[in-house]
Amino acid sequence: MMLRTLCAFSAPQPAADAARISAPRRLSPGLIKVAIAALSLGWLSGCVPNTPDAASTPLTRYPFVTDSKVVTQAVVFQANTATLDEAEKIRVNTFLTHFLQSGDGVLEIRLPAAADERQAEARLQALRKHLFNKGAQPYEIRLRKVAGAKSDNGPIILSFESFAARPIECTERNAPTAYNPTNMQHPDYGCSLRAGIAAMISNPADINQPRDRQPSDAARRSRVIQNYRAGQPTESSRGENESSNSIRELGG
Repeated sequence: MMLRTLCAFSAPQPAADAARISAPRRLSPGLIKVAIAALSLGWLSGCVPNTPDAASTPLTRYPFVTDSKVVTQAVVFQANTATLDEAEKIRVNTFLTHFLQSGDGVLEIRLPAAADERQAEARLQALRKHLFNKGAQPYEIRLRKVAGAKSDNGPIILSFESFAARPIECTERNAPTAYNPTNMQHPDYGCSLRAGIAAMISNPADINQPRDRQPSDAARRSRVIQNYRAGQPTESSRGENESSNSIRELGG
C-alpha cells in the first residue's frame, strides 16, 4: 500500500497539464498600459531639471554680500586761513585711509556755494593737494557745490559711500553625512573658504561693482621696473622725491 502511494506521487504529469503550466500568462490591456507608463516615466526622469538644493554650489549657498552707508567729515579751517593745521591733517588722513580701504572710488568734496569765492578756492586747492600727497588720485575726487548760508569760515564736507562685507557664518558643519543617497554636497562645503575670502577682501566696494581700469602711467612704470632691476627702492619704499606712497599710481 505504501509503495503504491510513493509511485503515485512520482508519476509524470500529463502532457496537457505541463503545457498549461509552462505557457506564458497573457497580460491584460490595462496592465500593459501601466507598464508602458512606468517605463516612460523612467526614461523621462533623466530630463527633469535638478532641484534647487541639488543645483546649488558654494557660490550660491554662501554669496558675498556688502552693506553700504554714506560717511561724512567736515574739514574745518582756522579763521582767515587757507591751510590745514596739524590736527586737521590727522583727521583728514584718517578719513582718507577709510576711503581707500572701503570706498566705492569717489571721494566727494562739497563746498558751500555762498562762501567767499577767493578764500574757498584757496582752501579747496590746499585740501586737494593734501589728499593727492596722501595717495588719492585725481579721478577719485569729485567737487560739488551746495547751497548754504553766507559764511567765510564754513567747513568743507568730505563724503563717500563706505562698503563692508557681511560676515559669512558656517552653521552646517555638524550636519549628518552618513546617509546621502543622492550624493549631494555637504551643506557646509566651501563655507570656510568663502568666509575667509570675505574677511580678506581689500576693498569690499569691489564686490558691489568692480572699479574701472585706469590708464597706466608708462613712464612711471618703466622707472619702477628700472629701479627694481637695479636693486633700488621702488614704490614700496618712498623716496624724498615721491609725492605718494600708493602703488595705485601705476595704473592697470
